[in-house]
Parts: sequence; structure tokens; C-alpha cells
Amino acid sequence: MPLKSPFFKLLILTLFLFPGRVYADIPYQLVYLKNYSAPDGLPSSRVNYLMQDSRGFIWLATDKGVSRFDGQHFKNFTSADGLENNECFRIAEDNYHRIFFYCNNYRVCYYENGLIHKLNSPQKVIVSPFANFFFNRYNELCVNYRLSTKVYHFEELKSERHAIRHLNGYIYGSDGEEIVLSENDLDILEEELRAGQLSFQTANTNTKPYRLALQQNYLLLITKDWVHVYRYQKTGIIPLNKIYFTGNVTSVYLTGKNTFAVTTVKQGTYIINYLTGERKNYLNNNITTATVIDRENNLWFGSYDKGFFLSTNPEVKIINKESGLANEDVLKLAIAGGYLFTGHVLSTLSYMKLGANQTPPIGTITINQDRSDFNRITNLLTIPGNRLMIGTDNGIFRLDISNKNPLSWHSVKIFYGPIKGIASRPDTVYFLAQNAVGVLTDEFKHQKGYNFKPIRMTSLTWYKDKLLIGSLYGLYQLMPTTNDITSVRILANKGINVVKSLASNNDVCAIGTEAQGVFLLAGEKIIQFRSPAIFSGDIRKLVWTDDNTLWVCTANGVSIISFHNHYQNYRISLLNTSNGLPSDNVADVVQNGHDYYIATDQGIAVTQNLGNTALPKPVLINDEIPGTQNSFTYGRPVVFNCVALSYKSMGKIQYRFRLKGVDKNWSVAPSGEKRFDLLPPGNYELEAVAADRFNQLSQPLIFKFDVMPLWYQQLWLQVVAVLSAIIIAFLLVRTYYQSIIGLQKKDYENALALQRERQRISSEVHDDLGASISGIKLRTELLSRKTADQPAFKEIDAIHEAITDISTQVRLIIWSLDAENDEVSNLAGFIHKQAIKIFEYSNIDLHVNASVSETPVTISGEKRRQVYLLVKEVLNNIVKHSEAQNAFLEINLYKNRLQISIRDDGRGFDPDVRKHETMGIRNIHTRAKRLNAELKIDTAHGKGTSIGLKLNL
Repeated sequence: MPLKSPFFKLLILTLFLFPGRVYADIPYQLVYLKNYSAPDGLPSSRVNYLMQDSRGFIWLATDKGVSRFDGQHFKNFTSADGLENNECFRIAEDNYHRIFFYCNNYRVCYYENGLIHKLNSPQKVIVSPFANFFFNRYNELCVNYRLSTKVYHFEELKSERHAIRHLNGYIYGSDGEEIVLSENDLDILEEELRAGQLSFQTANTNTKPYRLALQQNYLLLITKDWVHVYRYQKTGIIPLNKIYFTGNVTSVYLTGKNTFAVTTVKQGTYIINYLTGERKNYLNNNITTATVIDRENNLWFGSYDKGFFLSTNPEVKIINKESGLANEDVLKLAIAGGYLFTGHVLSTLSYMKLGANQTPPIGTITINQDRSDFNRITNLLTIPGNRLMIGTDNGIFRLDISNKNPLSWHSVKIFYGPIKGIASRPDTVYFLAQNAVGVLTDEFKHQKGYNFKPIRMTSLTWYKDKLLIGSLYGLYQLMPTTNDITSVRILANKGINVVKSLASNNDVCAIGTEAQGVFLLAGEKIIQFRSPAIFSGDIRKLVWTDDNTLWVCTANGVSIISFHNHYQNYRISLLNTSNGLPSDNVADVVQNGHDYYIATDQGIAVTQNLGNTALPKPVLINDEIPGTQNSFTYGRPVVFNCVALSYKSMGKIQYRFRLKGVDKNWSVAPSGEKRFDLLPPGNYELEAVAADRFNQLSQPLIFKFDVMPLWYQQLWLQVVAVLSAIIIAFLLVRTYYQSIIGLQKKDYENALALQRERQRISSEVHDDLGASISGIKLRTELLSRKTADQPAFKEIDAIHEAITDISTQVRLIIWSLDAENDEVSNLAGFIHKQAIKIFEYSNIDLHVNASVSETPVTISGEKRRQVYLLVKEVLNNIVKHSEAQNAFLEINLYKNRLQISIRDDGRGFDPDVRKHETMGIRNIHTRAKRLNAELKIDTAHGKGTSIGLKLNL
């Protein structure tokens, strides 16, 4: 990458004036480092500076802008967002938690509430490459260079007023420290600088820069060759330690906890404790630019061309290709004869001497498997006599390492075929072949094999004098005999199906499965460990490093179960990349003294810490701009943003949300944004928590907000609308019922008028027409008697009968018109009387049964007339045609339903024929249809006739 900045041109030029290595005698600390660069979202892979703010965010200055990192995402700012210049060199936070940036154009701007703001003052700020940039206790912008602090005042800083203290001898620290150096103190410092050929002129030209730094009561005089530590007292400074270094130093920064970091060209970064003198080197062969130790105790390293690196646990050492390992994908580990052996693919076995102060050279042995494809090291087992049993895809080998010269080590093949597992007892080695159990005895001179069912065996172990075999079809117990072997499947009723690993100690047996985690068999008791208590339910390997410590190796890390109280109690700790492992895919573990060696597919991790059970919990931060609205209008989306800081989780954060009082369960999301599109109006509390990759929960974060109804959803408006609707409905119903009542009143008046008119007509017909007809009938009757013997008698008698019939019809009309007869009881009585008259001169006995309610039931005059005529027609037909002896008439009224039944015991007839041949039958049907009544005729020849009429009143 070309050097575009004059700042870095000057810096690199001064570096090469002093060639050489820094701390050549300091052992290099090879640790797992997570690298982030431009492809991951960083504006540029050249990081000039980095720092952590008070909220926990990591800020990075690059040559293409600045970035805020939360462990998952980068939030970048450039000149398009208000940055003074894309190339930024320093970052500092003031007392108001604003983030200030020093840019390439000697100008300063700051970040607040999500935006970049520029200063109104045109004043330039000078920060040399070796200078420090920070804010003091008065919120003044300070630059420590040479033997003084340069203080800058800007209106936007809102600095606290105080006595002027930025003259020579006044020194400030970034944590609020403030001291005054006496003339004698300054003379001591200047004398030391002169002795090192450093002066005001060398600092101005940056050839030999120097500055002061203040941390608590320690004063550090920093140069590119050494750092002298003094204890500050008002009576004078007291020299403590002077730490020397030479070479290509780019910068020196205080990192807190009595340490400072030295960044270099090609020698990486050195972190030095300036009280004890302890030194550690990281990122060798890299150009480093800045270092931060954050509040989680993680190490951050900025680099010139590779972005930045994160070490979550610098105490875990790494052995990989850079250390000389033949292959970083380590499958098996074993310790024998004071050597660590590692098995790989491609028939490779690496070894290294243990106990050396520095990292020893790593040697390689190739196991001749006679084929180029399936050639993994599948098992390593140490047996007495400094011998190593090596299982491979193509056989089992023995390696005698009793000779301390590795050049004399040669493997000897003692069995052909794929090896699935090896276990030993005194003087005996047991191993699993394809479909057999092999036994080696008498110093491997005798071999014996037992055929076994094809169950795809995976592992074996001895437990309480029993040989257990794990397979993809369950767990088996083997009982070898003289000539054969018997087996029985066990613990199938406990759900143990696919077994991938077995490990036992003197008391218990651990069973690793494919998806069900680990089962611990302790006598009759079985304990199960599953995810999330352990990293995964799919177990790769189980290892007892002592009688009370079980290591569970999975593709998601290694879980360490520490037992006590005879396996009644336990504690689980977890190791993965968040704890410093180079990979989560763990294959094996061995112990040597206090050191644990952990095999992964990215090398070997070495640690003395059995997992950190006191890991920092994630911190959940409200990432909304202060003063952001907490009141939303219904229909508009409600969005909240929060950020969880847990750098050890490597971005694997889970967010959980719920509305208090609304949601019973948590909703899970991969990001901290929570959105609601259509929440009903009301007051809400959104509760958010974050879970890191160890399933630790942050403190809950509460968002209180309101969803305001739209104008038409306002309560008062809804009340008014409801009341208006009630009033309108009342008025409509009132108007409707008034109209109904009016119509009913009109109908009643019309009916009353009609009734009066009927009554008038009936009276007039009865008084006038009826009386006249009665007089005519009387005279014709008298005339008929006088002319009984005369020829005109027949004509006069016919006239008399006609007048009698007319009189009957007139009485019927008067009866039907008379409103006083508009009751069913009157109809029943009238029919009864008329029926008696009809049957008076016949030979048929009439039986009448009329049962009507005493409660008056009205029937109109027209219906009365039609019913009477229909009944009359039926009765006349009985008299004329039935030849019956008995006739029955029944009149019933039930629930406003008039039922009339007429039947006889006569000769009957064919209703289908008579219906069309006789006028009487047609009249009956016609009148029933007019009445909208139900008519039923039941008759047959010789069986009489029954006629039923049902009329709804």
C-alpha cells in the first residue's frame, strides 16, 4: 500500500534510521487472533489508531474514514458524513462522552448523537506522530509532546473554567491526573534526555521524539529507545525503572493496568508491565500501529495493512504451522517419553519436546500406510515402556520411543486393517478393526481376533472389568471366552442409541452420543448432559484428565465438567474461540502437569485455565439517539435499536424481546432492531435482553413508549360517535315505530270503519231486505196452502222453495257481514246448527264434536264464509252420495290453528276421478286454496271418506 499521508511518510522514514530487532530475547506469544479488515466492513485495512469509549464501543481511525465497531457490525463515517478528512490519526473521548477525531488537515471534529459535527474555529491542532491526544479533567483538548502539555480551547468543548495551567511544567493525564513539575524535576528529565542525545530540536524534526505520560502517580518519560518510570511526589520525582528497547518503534501507548504497548515495524507489538518489567510479544512480522486492552481484558492490535486483530484470551498459547506443526488439522494427541505427539491426515505424526522454556522445534514422522487416500491417524495410546500405539485407517503400529534420539524412532506395523479404537490393560492391548475385536498379548507376540456383528463400532473402554463397545447401533458389553466372544446390548431403554465415544476412570463411565449429549454411568445412576449446558449434543471425543475432570470435545468447542462430592455435584466451564482457542472444532485433549493441550483443526491450544467461569456478561446499550421520540402514531412503524457488546462472543449474539404484559414468550432475533408495524393504541414497555455465546444474559433494557390513536381513534371522539350512533339509532327506530303505529292506527281505523259498514249493511239487509223476503216467503206459504188442490200449486211451491233458499243465503250473508260473529266459537256454533239442519231429514246419524278455546280468537268474515261453504259442500255430498250410516264432524282449535275433520262410513269414491268429474270436489279444492289452507282427502271404494282441513288464523 503506497504511503499517501505526509504523517506516515515522516513516520516510516524515521523508523528505518534505526534498523534492528526489538527484544530479541523475548519469547514470541503465538495466540489466536481474530482478524477484521476491509472485506469485513472496515473502511480500510490500514488502521492508524483505535480506542474504546465509555459505553464500550471500539473506535478505529483509518485512512478512509473512521468506524465504530460493536463486535458484530461496523458503522462507518467519512467526509461525506461530515468528517474533516477521510484520513484520521487520533481519537479521544471528552467528559461529555463525545468522540473527537484528529484528521490529516490538522482539524478536529466530533461525533455526537449519531452525527459528525465540525468546530466553528479555524484553529489548527498539531499532533506529532509520537504525541498523545486526549482530554483532561477540565474537558480541555490536550496534546502531550516533549516535556509539556499543549492545551487547546474551543467554544464547543464547554471546558470548565480554572486557573491557567498549561505553562511549562503542568502535565495532564487522560484519566483526570494533573501534576506540576518543579524546576528540579524538569532539570532531571532534561539531563536524562541530553544523555540520550534527545533535545527540543530532535523532537521537532521527529528524528528522536519524546513525550511525558501520566498514569495515577506514575510519570513516564517515553522515547523510541526507552521508557523511564518515575513516581511523582510533590517533593520531587523518584526514578523507578528504565526499560530499554531499540529498533523500528512506531509508537508507545499506555494501555492501563501499569502497562504500555510498543508498536513496531515487522516485530509486532510488545506489551510491557512498567513496574515488573514483564514483556510479551504479539503479531510478529507485522507492522502494528496501536494497541488497546478493553474492559473485557481483550487485546486489540491495529496494523498498517491488515486491519486489526482481536485476542480474546492472550493467556492461551497456540501451536500451528508458524510454530512448525506439519499440519494444523490435529486429529489425536498423546504424551509419551516427555514428548507431545499429534496425529494428522496423510499419515503424519508430529512430536515436540515438553518442558522447554521456549517453544521447542517440532519434528515429523511419516507412518507408512501403503496407500495415498484413507490414511488418517485415528488413535494414539501410550502404553508402559515409553511405547506408543498408533491406530490408522490401514492398521495398527507400534512406536518405541525409549531411545531419546527421535532420529532412531521407527514405527512397526503389527496389524492390517482400519482401526476404530484402542484400549489397554496390563500386558494386553484391545483394538477395534472393521468387524472384529483384536487382542495383543505377551509383548505383542500373540494376536487373537474375535469376529463381531456388523454394527459399525466406534470406540471401546474397560469399565469395572467389563469391555464396553460403542457403535452406531448402541452400546454393547462384551464377555470374551476361551474361543469366542459374546455380547449383549445395554442401556437401550435409557435412550442410548448412537455411541461415538467412550471414556472411563476408576469409578464412572462417560458415553458420548451423536445427538443426545453425554451420559454418565455411575453404578446404577445415569446423569445426562445436553446442550446448552454443554456446547453440543454431537460428541467427538471424551477425555478424563483426572478422576474428577471430564473433557467433552465437540465441533462447537470443548466443555469441561468438574465433579465433586462423588459425582453428585459438578460445574461446567466452556472453551472455544471466545476463550482463545484457534477453532471451535475440538478433536482431543491431553494433560501434562499444569498444561492442557487441546487439538483443533486450526492447531493446538495450550492453557492452564480450565475455562473461565467468570466471563463478563454482555452489555446491552440503547443505540437510539438521546431525545428520540417515545410516542408513535398508530399505523406508523415503531422501531427500536439496541446493541449488545460482548467481544468475546465473536459476533455470536442473540437478542430477545417481549412486550411486558402482552407477550408470554420471548421473540428471538439475530440483530438488535425490533420493529412493530401495527400495534394497537396504548402504553407499552418493550423489554430486551441479549445472550452471548455462553448463554449468559445481559441486564434487561426497557423501552417505554406510547402508540397514539389517529384522530378518529380518540377516546372522546369514539364516545361522541357511539352516543351519536345511539341517538341516531333511537331516532330511526322511533320514526320507524311511529310510522308502524301510524299505519296500524290507520289500518285499525279502516278496519273499524269497515266493521261499522259491515254492521250497517248487515242491519239494513236484515231489517229491510230480510224483512221483505220473510214477508214474501210468508205470503207464498199461505198462498201455497190455499192452492194446494189447484193446478198452480207446483209453481207456487217452487217459488216458495226459491224464496226459502234466498232467505237462507241472505241470512248467511248477514251472518258473514256481522262483525259480532268474527270469532271461531261463533263459526263452530253456526256450522253445528247448519249441520243439524242438513242431516235433519236424512237417514244418517250425525256426530258433532266441537272443541274451541274459551279465549276469543278472531277470524275474518270472508274466511268464515269460505270455511262454512266448504264444510256445507262436504256435508251435502255425504247426504247425497255417501250412502253412509254415520257421519262425524270434529272442530278443534289449537294454537291459532283451526282443524276441521269430516268423515263417514259410506261407500267412498276415487278422488282422482271425482276431482275432475264433479263440481263439488272442485269447489272444495278451490275454497281450500282461497283459504291458503291444508286440505287432505282420504277415501277409497267401500272404505268411506275422510276430509281434513287445517287453517292458520
